[in-house]
Amino acid sequence: ASTLGVAALFLLVELVQRARALGADILAVTAEEFGVDDDVEPEEAPGPAIPATMALLGICFVVCALLLAGLPPLPAFLAKVSMLSGILAAQPVAAEAWTLLAAILVTGLASMIAMGRMGVGLFWAEVRTVPHVVFVEMAAIAGLLMLSMALTLGAGPAMHYLDEAARAVHAPQNYINTVLPPR
Repeated sequence: ASTLGVAALFLLVELVQRARALGADILAVTAEEFGVDDDVEPEEAPGPAIPATMALLGICFVVCALLLAGLPPLPAFLAKVSMLSGILAAQPVAAEAWTLLAAILVTGLASMIAMGRMGVGLFWAEVRTVPHVVFVEMAAIAGLLMLSMALTLGAGPAMHYLDEAARAVHAPQNYINTVLPPR
């Protein structure tokens, strides 16, 4: 689930960067030093632009942030709950398990804070031009996010597969006997 979220965020970053002013990230260097003429209009990509582009980009960013932080109702939340229940199922719970539990919860909180701050900076703090986004570019991001939603709906079979994989890793004898039959 987090791989789908990172892939969607990777695609989203390029679209959001189109709205940034030229040289906004460069400190103490001006665009004139590179011979860039500010009066030249950038070429637009072919195809119709999507209305309300920044709103769609913002919604996709929020979904990516929720997915990476592991908040409900997305599949990363289900994975986090599964890990936490597995940690707490062992009795008595070891100190290392409590450390892992705390790390899982704190990293989710830290990623949500960081993504929230970044989102405010990207979508609200600066005056931006609206980027020209073609439907195909948004369709790729929407497709990845829809796959994560499908993973939420199909969480039962996915968890069953992952449970079987974990059992095979912890008790590989069945796999060994299948690949190398006993003599």
